[in-house]
This record gives sequence, C-alpha cells and structure tokens, in this order.
Amino acid sequence: MLFVLTYVSEVWLERGRCEPVRMRNAEEYVVPASTLKSLWAILLLNELGEDYRIPTLVATKGNVVILRFNGDPYFKLRRLDSVLLERFKGIRGKTVYVLLSFPRWGERYGYGWAWDDIKFRLVSPITPISINGGRLYEDSTLNIVVVEGLEEEIITDTALLIPRNGWRYSDPLSVIGYVVRRAGERSGKRVVFEYREENRINLSGFSTDTFYSPPLRRMLKGILAYSSNFHMDMLVAHYSGGLINSGKAFRRFMGNLGMDTLAYVFDGSGLSRYNLIRAVDATYMLCAASRGKDSTVRYIFPYPGEGTLRRRLLEMRDMVYAKTGTLFGVSSLLGFYEGCNGNYVFGIYMQNSPIVRKSRDFIDSLVVWTSGGRECNRAEEVRR
Repeated sequence: MLFVLTYVSEVWLERGRCEPVRMRNAEEYVVPASTLKSLWAILLLNELGEDYRIPTLVATKGNVVILRFNGDPYFKLRRLDSVLLERFKGIRGKTVYVLLSFPRWGERYGYGWAWDDIKFRLVSPITPISINGGRLYEDSTLNIVVVEGLEEEIITDTALLIPRNGWRYSDPLSVIGYVVRRAGERSGKRVVFEYREENRINLSGFSTDTFYSPPLRRMLKGILAYSSNFHMDMLVAHYSGGLINSGKAFRRFMGNLGMDTLAYVFDGSGLSRYNLIRAVDATYMLCAASRGKDSTVRYIFPYPGEGTLRRRLLEMRDMVYAKTGTLFGVSSLLGFYEGCNGNYVFGIYMQNSPIVRKSRDFIDSLVVWTSGGRECNRAEEVRR
C-alpha cells in the first residue's frame, strides 16, 4: 500500500512590519509552483519599474534591414509583417539584406519542467524572438494554413502549414524567417538572411524605429490573473539574460532585501519541480518588496472571481488578492488580506497532496478561518 505524507506550510505576516502573526512549518522548503510568478512580478516591479516596456528595433540603411528582438512576448507576427512591408517598399533595388539580431539567452527551455510537453510540441522555446506568444494561428493574410493530421510545422515557399490553431511552434527562427520572406515576395524583393546572436548591436548610421511592449504593470496583470507560463518565463529571461541566469538574479534580489537564506529557482513560471524556497522566505519577500506599491499590487493581483480565483473565496471578494499555484501534488496560495481585523501577507503551501480540489478547498478554509474574514462579512452585514 502506498502512503502519501501531506504537509502544510502556513505563514501570516503583519503587512506593515512584515512580522509573524501565525507560522506553521514555515521553515520548510516548498515547491512554489505558480506562486513563483508573484515573487518575480514584485521583483520586476522593483528592478524595472511599472512603466517599463521591452523594445523591438527595426533599423534601415540602404538595402539593409536589421530586426533586433529583445524578448517582447506580445509582439505579433502580423505587426512584424506590416512593419516589413512598409520598410521593403521604401527600398530601391530588388534585393534586401535582412539581419535578425537577438541577445544570447542560452537554453531554450526551463530546467526540469515540461519535458513531455516539449516532446509533444505543446510548449514553445524561451528565446528573445519567440513573438506572437509562441503560438501560431490560421491567418489568410500571412498564408498560415491549418492542415489536419500534420505532426510538425513545414515551412514552404508559399505557405506555413500547422496542425491546428493555437499550435506552439518549436523553431522561432524558421517562423520569423517565413514571415520575412513572405513580406519580401509581396514587395517584389529577394531576401537574403543573416542570423546573429549577440548581446550588443551597433546601429550607427541606421534609421531606427522602436516598437514597445505594453507597460510592465499591464503585462503582469494578465500573467498573474491567468497564470501565463510562457509570458512570465519570457519576462524573466529578458530581465535575467536567459532562464539559465534566473536563479542568480532571484537570489541577488533576496540579498538586497537582507535575506540570508537560499532559494533554488530555475525559471519564472514555477513549472520546474526543482524550484525550492522556504515558505517564510516566499511570504516575507512578497511583503517586504511590496512596500510602497499598494495600488500597483492591488492592480496586478487577481481578486476572488477573477482569473484562476474566479470560483474561489468568493465570500472574501473585497478582502483577498492573491496568486494560486498548482502542480501535481502541490497546491499553494500567496497574497494579501485586507479586512476589518488587520492587513496581512500570507502564504499557504500544501505538498504531496495529489487531490487538487480537496487541497484548494482546505487552503481556502484556512484563509477564511485564520484571517477572520467571515466575521468581517457578518459585521458588515449588521452595519448595513
């Protein structure tokens, strides 16, 4: 008979001074799952600023066009197509030399996650040029065609064939190359390619246009609400210089907060089962790094009824905003409570718990009971 030892780590900190109010198994290392996204979100807000945008550069000089990608996951293939058509039409001659430039990020996938998904082409590589959210959709303008039964993408001279709508591509260079060639054909140009992976690029003498991602706060709002793994990994890779450097960047930020314990971080999404952090450290980091950012934190974190909290803690809709986390055997919730009896930052982690629904219900019951949120609701009803 197989016995599974489930344990719960629970931390409640007073919001103003980040001092403990309730602790249970707080020193245990836990797999944070997608609650790691919330820690990265608060780190990025501190390090980059809420209005930070990722630039994509298009530079032209004579018959040379440089495309400089920096990891904007919200850049779209259609936008690239329209930009290229405009540039190509303004170039004299029949040949255009296109340089695709992007910084070195190293490994294309997060360490220790989703290897089966990679094998079955369900994830996209995390590179500086994984535009369009890493997905392909049927598109008559770009001549992207869905072909039922196709096992992998086939790049042809006239069409990009994909097996189904929303399919995640495995080779960003081939997809972007297809869009560039297609724009060249429609402009009557012959395109000559060069790919260059370099951390710096010299655009002296070029006429340059810059296209920006949405502001960081807007990107983080969608990422946290719907737990977008791809987009958060892209943001973390952009900031860290590749996922391979994410752990070092994360620990450096912990050190800046005066934290002297270690966390083991290998991605931005929380998909890796090798990610480990003490429950008290995760909660303290969120508390300490969110000081002075109350309005932004309230904006980016989902409330009950939104995103992954759409069916959870509905009786505490105006008191809780938090990020969920789920892997097989792992359920977690990390966020903020504001009620009639105080303001807290809390983290609850269940490990080795294979029945997700029961784990979520238990976590929600802890939030309601420990916070005293039900009594706040009753008091409000009496006041009315």
